[in-house]
Amino acid sequence: MRENLTVYLALLRAAVLARLEYRADFLMGILGVFILNAGTLATSWVLLSRFHDLNGWLFWEIVFLYNLWLLGHGIRAIFFRHINMLEQFIVEGTFDQLLTRPANPLVQFLGREVHYLGIGDVLLALSMLTLSYQNLHLEWSWWMFLWFGVIALSSALVEATLTLILACTSFFTTRSRAIVNAASLFSWGVVQQYPLDMFNNVLRGIVTILLPFAFMNYYPSLLFLGKIDQVPFGFLTWYAPLVALLLTLLAIRFWNFSINKYQSTGS
Repeated sequence: MRENLTVYLALLRAAVLARLEYRADFLMGILGVFILNAGTLATSWVLLSRFHDLNGWLFWEIVFLYNLWLLGHGIRAIFFRHINMLEQFIVEGTFDQLLTRPANPLVQFLGREVHYLGIGDVLLALSMLTLSYQNLHLEWSWWMFLWFGVIALSSALVEATLTLILACTSFFTTRSRAIVNAASLFSWGVVQQYPLDMFNNVLRGIVTILLPFAFMNYYPSLLFLGKIDQVPFGFLTWYAPLVALLLTLLAIRFWNFSINKYQSTGS
């Protein structure tokens, strides 16, 4: 464990130094992320300016919901965005290099790159969450702020591990980009921008049990916004860290199983 952590941190340091060589690209990328997410928030504002609320959720509550997801997504994007590209590593034969080195292939793969675009997501999310906190007149105790940090990391782990599990299918089929993108788009359309209680039980079940993206933002936000007793299954607000831990263990086991079945493409 200690050896794997040392290898991961060394790879991460090398990846950060490589990214900082292109500072203009770094700053332009962060600016682009701000503009993209501002467009999404503007869409929510236009929608709520006509209907006042969505199933009882006000504009700043929707802003909080979206940016809680964006915070976890941004942290995931900084460290693990390249998980989506596993099929490319396999098709091009790059992945075979990881198997010839005396270190854990998963550690090598995860520490291979960092992505600066996630920094823009994190900065914007923290800014909008602060505005939401002020406009909703929330008053959290000290342990709520501590819990918020736990939830941010749990949210990042939920997305990273779900993506890794889906990307591992490329060990069997060579291609996994379509299934990863389909799951991401489904999550985008159901749980990232809208409160889950406005959808039917089938969709709620899918994003709670099968693809538990709802633990990135919807269920945790029920505690922060004081809505635990106002929606179905509000008690699940406490389960996000446990879901993240179980998904991490499942992703590691599925990775080890998949890599044992891996056959090089010969590229």
